[in-house]
Amino acid sequence: MSITTLKDFDLMYGQRSLVMRFERAPHLARPLQRIYRLNSNFDYTAFLQAIEHTVASNPALRLQLFRNNSGWRQRFPDQPVNISEVKVKGIGRLFRSIYANLLIAEEGKSPLDLQREPPVKVKIIKVNGEYLLSLCVDHIAVDGISYDRFEWELLDSYQKVINGLPMSGKPTEPFFKYLLKEVTQKKQNMEALNLLFWEQHLKGATLGISSKAKKSSVKGNRLNYQITGQPYIDLLKFCRAHRCTLFNVIEACHLLLLNEIGNLKDNVLSIPISNRIGANEQSLIGNLFIPLYVRFSLTPNEPIPKFLIRIRDITLNAMIRRQFDYGSLMRFLSAEAKRRGTNINLTRECNLIVNKEPLLYPNDLFAERLDNLPVQSIKVNQASFNFFVRQNQNKLSINILWDATMWPISIDDMASKFLMTLKRIYGTIN
Repeated sequence: MSITTLKDFDLMYGQRSLVMRFERAPHLARPLQRIYRLNSNFDYTAFLQAIEHTVASNPALRLQLFRNNSGWRQRFPDQPVNISEVKVKGIGRLFRSIYANLLIAEEGKSPLDLQREPPVKVKIIKVNGEYLLSLCVDHIAVDGISYDRFEWELLDSYQKVINGLPMSGKPTEPFFKYLLKEVTQKKQNMEALNLLFWEQHLKGATLGISSKAKKSSVKGNRLNYQITGQPYIDLLKFCRAHRCTLFNVIEACHLLLLNEIGNLKDNVLSIPISNRIGANEQSLIGNLFIPLYVRFSLTPNEPIPKFLIRIRDITLNAMIRRQFDYGSLMRFLSAEAKRRGTNINLTRECNLIVNKEPLLYPNDLFAERLDNLPVQSIKVNQASFNFFVRQNQNKLSINILWDATMWPISIDDMASKFLMTLKRIYGTIN
């Protein structure tokens, strides 16, 4: 029997963690949303054909959840694309713009019910002579790397439609093989052995906030910084010379900054890994990530080269033990936090996405991406201090988000501390 004829599958590791997290905190279940301004010559009919083809070609974009006696499972039936179009009319250009922005914001607020709704939701808004696009995808269906891939495939399909070229089908066999590979690893009892490692690794770690804390989200602050040109080249050379990866340098910077702003010497970083091992897995669209909670400690007067090697070895050791039962670990950590009179809090994420071919704007479909532009105010999880980093061939884009109520540090002051930390690690930054 072909594996593509199997009716349903277990959830993958990252999916299970998200389902559990969303069941505990439904407000976190909002879809991943990207917002675009489309080209003035946008062709709605061509776009509809392109997105229907892209969704049909990728099982994860048709994911459906259901529950039986063994728990949550997933299947991938043919589903229509949830797409709607709105033409905003009204008195005054400003009023129309404000109303369009409210419509887009609402799209990203409501969780998708994957038992009854498809995981992709599209809204096209025509306002003041231009088209805006809200593209929402449930996080259980895709991770960040897959979202980038979805954009590329959607653009490619759209280009083929408007140029009268055939859209070739994409083989789904690699995706289903990936699903079955995780089931095989689970049956090999790797989860039980790795769970013991994680319990020992995290026992006694500082990972809670006060049980009296009332707010789950608070006012946040954000620093955006880019390393390009010669400093970027120097950074890559530094990594090669010190036998570490760029991600290890980012981890070191994250840990040193936490110590700088909060005198925190024992930290647990939430590290999502893509879990794409083979070459044929790199182009898969799906939620393939695995969350790791890795504990690091700072040693007084430790030389930076030695610190980086230690971070590298701890991270690699954690990645080797990436298959574990998330629910069992969370129950262990919750008991640890309760014993100390705190609530479990794992909101210090260190995330690097490598995208060697980032989508460039404008292109044949998207004139501009709007959701990554600077915003006036943001909300973050309480006690969070996150590094979200993207790397391509020419630059490193770093976003640092932090709880501004716990660390009332201005953006300028954080920039100064960040640059001093980088300088401490690998030298002068221009």
